[in-house]
Amino acid sequence: MCGRFALHATGQELALGLRSPRLAGLRIEARYNIAPGQWILVVRPERDGLGPGLAQWGLVPSWAKDPQQGPRPINARAEGLEAKPTFRGAFRHGRCVVPASGFYEWKAEGGRKRPFYIRPRAGGLFLFAALFSSWAGPDGELDTCALVTTTPNAVMAPIHARMPVILSPEDLEAWLDPGHRTAATLLRPCDASVMEAFPVSTAVGNSGNEGPSLIIQVTD
Repeated sequence: MCGRFALHATGQELALGLRSPRLAGLRIEARYNIAPGQWILVVRPERDGLGPGLAQWGLVPSWAKDPQQGPRPINARAEGLEAKPTFRGAFRHGRCVVPASGFYEWKAEGGRKRPFYIRPRAGGLFLFAALFSSWAGPDGELDTCALVTTTPNAVMAPIHARMPVILSPEDLEAWLDPGHRTAATLLRPCDASVMEAFPVSTAVGNSGNEGPSLIIQVTD
């Protein structure tokens, strides 16, 4: 699964990573410990290109009777995704991208779990495949999302059995195109050579902790 990530990029970096110049002026608050239930940046197709928005991390299907009832999954397994009732509508009409500077995963070691930070080896951003859903009720609308996960690549396999789907820039257009009927074929592990992983402080386990110290490598 993917339960924590970081985003500390400029609008220019976002525009470069997503190949969308209109995002260059976006001001992004640096965040190093983004957790489920929080509002996160999502990028979706609009008439004049890709547009930024916010969604709460934890998907509520559009058909749900009450967003406060039932599960709110933060992850959606890629396998059979297009047929699962919770995600089927979002997969067809709400595919989006969540940019990240890196993400965290916990490895079980000797009765404890050790956090690792995984980031692009050459710098830049990860582009997570995600699903967006808009729920409408008498009190207004609620926009939510979930990250799509897949089997691990060679970097992630020693750490965890799942990893987020990380899209290449070449796959971005197809993933965001609702008319692309074979988008499920894009939901695969990314090339292991594009990422690196290292242990970080257990402080990241507390969602109240923030700051760049969370992504510094530790040796103990």
